[in-house]
Amino acid sequence: MTQTLFLGLALFAVLLWIFTQHCNTAIGLLLGVQVWAIAAGGETPFVDVGFSVLPSDLLAACAVLVAGARLLGRGAPPRAELLLLLAVMCLIVWSLQRGAGTFGLTSAANDARVYFWQFFASALYVATAPLHPGRARVIVRLWLVSAAAYAALSLAGWLNTGLHSVVDAGTVGGEAYDPRPVPARSALVLAQSAVLLLCPWGGNSSASAKTVEYGPGGDRRGREGRTTDGGRRKILPALLCLLFVVLLQHRTVWAITIVMAVVWWALVPARAGQRLASAAAALLSLCVVTLTFAAGMFGRVGSVLAGSFLETQDEDSTFAWRVLGWQELMKGPKTLVEWLLGSPFGSGYDRWVGGVVISVSPHDYYLHVLLRLGLVGLLTLLALYLLVWRRLGRVGNGTPALRLVVVSHLVLFVSYSPFPEQGVLFGLCLWQLRADAADRSGGGPRNPLADRSGTKQLKSRQIRNTVNTGKEWEQHREWGDDSPSSRPSRRPAHRP
Repeated sequence: MTQTLFLGLALFAVLLWIFTQHCNTAIGLLLGVQVWAIAAGGETPFVDVGFSVLPSDLLAACAVLVAGARLLGRGAPPRAELLLLLAVMCLIVWSLQRGAGTFGLTSAANDARVYFWQFFASALYVATAPLHPGRARVIVRLWLVSAAAYAALSLAGWLNTGLHSVVDAGTVGGEAYDPRPVPARSALVLAQSAVLLLCPWGGNSSASAKTVEYGPGGDRRGREGRTTDGGRRKILPALLCLLFVVLLQHRTVWAITIVMAVVWWALVPARAGQRLASAAAALLSLCVVTLTFAAGMFGRVGSVLAGSFLETQDEDSTFAWRVLGWQELMKGPKTLVEWLLGSPFGSGYDRWVGGVVISVSPHDYYLHVLLRLGLVGLLTLLALYLLVWRRLGRVGNGTPALRLVVVSHLVLFVSYSPFPEQGVLFGLCLWQLRADAADRSGGGPRNPLADRSGTKQLKSRQIRNTVNTGKEWEQHREWGDDSPSSRPSRRPAHRP
């Protein structure tokens, strides 16, 4: 036991050094441990110190310590959204401390570790990352690598069991299997990857990189904000991500993707008929898909997806089961303090659904936060997301991809609690706001893309006018026509 503890401390010290000195590597570890957990079917506890310490717990602890040091050292000046994030984390710590004293450290830690502590620890670490050039591009690339890993795991699962509807029960080697080879969290990563590939990146990479605009995948953008050929090459991988989302049959992720598409359409500039053209293209695509589906051209895949969609309309569907559970959880007696600040972690989520006691989390993060952090915690969380959405939409901070990330979280919270890797993406939203604020405070233009292109065009016109005037003057001199009436005037007109 002593040797294991020393090894754990040594590993923690190494990880702490990585999180301090190599931010991009640390973010890769935060994402990679989640991919590894899904591929291995769960994390293996590293050490037991009153509760089982998982590798993701070590990473979250390093993330919080380093982020706290940055805030205390003024490496990341406190902003309104960071203060709201810290307020939520303080409520989590207080609820965790109460739960550890009442229900034991193991019960309280298991209740808080994934959907509260790990999620917000990742968000805080990325939000306070140094404003180095290209930071956003690196994070998005790491995200796309995670999506590729989930796509590979999905293919491996389908090769092993085949493609089946979620309503079909099957066994492999005498053991039941889930027809969806990866969980909903992986499908959500794929859907968000499609958004990051397709949507323009309107913000700056950092305060020190003012003269170059990049797309989220790292492609240099044109002078007037038009994507180059690199942007067109992103269309195919984005469509592949969406195809995986459809075949994985996670209906909640389907709904999230549809809502993101509708919000994207609402954010498209109305000038030049762009919004009308995109709506017409979407309607045409939907009609074509509907006709081919009705004609049976999708074959077995079409029947599988149809069965999965029809299951949502049954009385005993997954969503109906969740709604019954939410109603039971809200019926329990609560004091005024519990309504305001929530019950401590470790209180449990037991409820009767269909004559069976269910003990898992509520499958609704709004209710989950209400139960553990109370109305104060829920309102703080909503204020945080609404503030981030509003500030990302300001002139100069226009990042449609990140605004759609915020939308995906708000829709996800209806059916799931947030997964730790989503903290990295939400932290990127907060980091982008810091970078844009640093640009503005450093004298940068408020609308980088539009203002810079307009400034460049104005300077180009001035240079052309100067050159043309000089050429005209030289021509007059060569032709010998140097009379005041024929040469360009360099002095103001005479006033009577």
